Amino acid sequence: MIYFVGGPPRVGKSIIAKAITRQHGINAISTDSLGAVLETVLDPETEPGLFAIRWFNEMAEADRIMLLADNTARRIDCQVEESRAVWRAVEPFVLREQAEGRDLVAEGVAVLPELVAQLEGVDYRVVFVGNQGHKQRESIKRSAKENEHDWMRHTSDEYIDAFATFVAGMSSYIEKEASRYGFEYIEMDRRPFNDAVAEVVASLFG
Repeated sequence: MIYFVGGPPRVGKSIIAKAITRQHGINAISTDSLGAVLETVLDPETEPGLFAIRWFNEMAEADRIMLLADNTARRIDCQVEESRAVWRAVEPFVLREQAEGRDLVAEGVAVLPELVAQLEGVDYRVVFVGNQGHKQRESIKRSAKENEHDWMRHTSDEYIDAFATFVAGMSSYIEKEASRYGFEYIEMDRRPFNDAVAEVVASLFG
């Protein structure tokens, strides 16, 4: 069985995957890792979608803050474009894992409702998660502070505020898309975080 966990950045997908690995002994992979591999062997000219976020990351922080806060839809469009490109590696990977008889957890932003709905020949379960609550900003700050390798550890409070706005906007997008394709969406902000993680795990394995 392939277990998918999809949703925006910074909403707890990797923590959910670790909980599944700990409780059920199933290996997990992040679609971010597959995307990073693709970026080393492909180039922007032939696969522009794969590098849809690069232009954003190369902007000055002030410009990124403005885009995240004032043009959230554009940033979401870029994220979706990149996810579609990364999915070209995700799909054959999970097909191979299933063919080899291995269960797998695949989590990441590239797990979109529209893409999972197109899967054929794969036995899977999927849950989408998001965070549209007002506590998301503090959650991001806390997570970054606790993880010394977190890329947001040294970003400004203003940037975190803007990124939280983007996360809320993309969470709303994912919720609507999940409903459109008949998939479950769980809002991580409606209960204590650990309880929300447990709810996702229970939904996948219930």
